[in-house]
Amino acid sequence: MILLEQICKKYHREGQEIDALKDINIQVEQGDIFGVIGYSGAGKSTLVRLVNYLEKPTSGKVVVDGQCLNKLNKHQLRNTRKQIGMIFQNFNLLESKTISQNVAMPLILEKMNKNEMKTRVNELLQFVGLEDKQMSYPNELSGGQKQRVGIARALATNPRILLCDEATSALDPQTTQSILELLKKINKEYNITIMLITHEMQVIQQICNKVAVMEQGEVIEVGSVLDVFGYPEQLTTKKFVQTVISNKIPSSIKRKLKEKSEKNIYKLEMVGNHATKSILHQLIINYQLHLNVIYTNMAEIQETTLAIWYVQIEGEERTKRAAIDFLERQKVRIKEVTIE
Repeated sequence: MILLEQICKKYHREGQEIDALKDINIQVEQGDIFGVIGYSGAGKSTLVRLVNYLEKPTSGKVVVDGQCLNKLNKHQLRNTRKQIGMIFQNFNLLESKTISQNVAMPLILEKMNKNEMKTRVNELLQFVGLEDKQMSYPNELSGGQKQRVGIARALATNPRILLCDEATSALDPQTTQSILELLKKINKEYNITIMLITHEMQVIQQICNKVAVMEQGEVIEVGSVLDVFGYPEQLTTKKFVQTVISNKIPSSIKRKLKEKSEKNIYKLEMVGNHATKSILHQLIINYQLHLNVIYTNMAEIQETTLAIWYVQIEGEERTKRAAIDFLERQKVRIKEVTIE
């Protein structure tokens, strides 16, 4: 559906060449909710603007729905953009127009029949839960309601792709949740592919099935949300993951362990069915080991459980080695940790 291949984007400012994007390779499949996360300045917004060709790459290919945008003329590009809706952080509504008029703007530009337009606008406002706000103006709405208007407007031309640039960052947590639920509904009921730019890992956790992590214009990690959350490789990714699931021993517990010079402490990471099995109970029964659970945390990602355990394992070295082998066969990631 969306293919970004060997994308580079350079800007020239005050005689200097700035690399905004470096060798980006991303593939978004039909029906994905694909998240792109990174800190401010990572290149996320530049990346999403390439998909509708509001930004042109310095080099590399942008392919959308089988068409290479690099090769399209203005007329062809205009037609392709009709299939790509855009939701903005600051809503971008026309304050002098009613809610119905704001939603109708793309249809007016398409010169749609007035009766058809009215039917379509009513249908969209009902879908986003604002059928009673047709004659209101943007300044009469809350932030969440304004974003719903923006979403209705983005859906007006029946796009196949929806681009969301920090669509929830200006909203409070409760409103954010309702907007994310609406995006999931759009993805499911309309089968619209969504590419979502954010700096909030909670957003990725709640609705995305795939994620790319960006840093200084590069994609440093990409994969399913479950894999990236469960087994982050890069430091930046680990920092983002820690904002939604703590995978470190709290400082208060760590101090007590250090005071007692505790050893034989292991970190266990379990995903999916393995996270809910009674694996630790099996260790105690089958290997006659002494286990002391120090700290644990669990989270649900894409309806799959991710569990992190810190345990102290005491017993004969040979038996302990056999137990660790058993855990690895159960696809549990295990490593010994030193308390510092």
